[in-house]
Amino acid sequence: MHFEQLKAFHQIALTGSFTKASKILFLTQPAVSQQIQAMETSLGITLFDRSGKKVILTGEGEILFSYVDRLFRIYDEIEMQFGKLRDLETGKITVGSTAVMGTYFLPRIIGNYNKKYPGIDINMQIGNSFSVLNRLISNQIDLGFAGRLKSDDRLRSILIHREKLLLVSSPDNPLTKQGVVSVSELGSTPFIWREKGTQTHALAKKWFHKKVGRDYPKKSIELQNIEAAKRTVIEGYGITIIPEVSIRRELHVGLLKRIDLDGFDLSFDYYLFYKKRKILSNAVEAFLKILVKMKLLSHS
Repeated sequence: MHFEQLKAFHQIALTGSFTKASKILFLTQPAVSQQIQAMETSLGITLFDRSGKKVILTGEGEILFSYVDRLFRIYDEIEMQFGKLRDLETGKITVGSTAVMGTYFLPRIIGNYNKKYPGIDINMQIGNSFSVLNRLISNQIDLGFAGRLKSDDRLRSILIHREKLLLVSSPDNPLTKQGVVSVSELGSTPFIWREKGTQTHALAKKWFHKKVGRDYPKKSIELQNIEAAKRTVIEGYGITIIPEVSIRRELHVGLLKRIDLDGFDLSFDYYLFYKKRKILSNAVEAFLKILVKMKLLSHS
């Protein structure tokens, strides 16, 4: 078996298509087919079931794929290690981020990075803190910007930003005109939760349990999108707890009003996460240097 044959086999197995594999490999489809036929003849087995619309692995093909996939993972690690010796004219990094960081903080960072390294592609994946950390652990992303929900020995975390949470409603809500509001006065007001897995949800739930001793307020809905939560409150439905940075414009123009809730003083921290003992590519190292230059990260 030749290396080019293994590459063709690997891409067909991943894409389920000879045509897609040929495009990825910059080869003609007949050339890819010949490579697979040569492998099958050499091994004396059939690697793919070609009877359906999608090409699928045979049992023997699945066994070979388990070895070939490991081989190319090792190959990718070698490429990454020696990528440190290359310049930064081309490259790619994948960043995971919570919605707040991805919407209100990272665009400026990415803009500065792109000005200096225009040839490097940045793929940003948005999710809650839980999903960002899971993607980092499973090597789906290079860096993660999220809240620290729990400690993990596999990850290193560096504090990037501290954000204040506010309780807000539409200007028409009577609670905005009462001065200091007690937590008991929220019971009959619909409450909009951020999705589970977000710091906002976890901190708000913990605060209510501490003050009331149970899930509270009783009437509530849960929305995954922070913009949907803002829009719902602006239109007059209920109240919500939300990061201040995400509603500064709405507060300034009067679309939202802050409710002064007695004893409510919550904030949370955003961290930069990356895996310990993982070799960072030259492109990722350059991204970290941009954070240092912007004084979001120390040299340590």
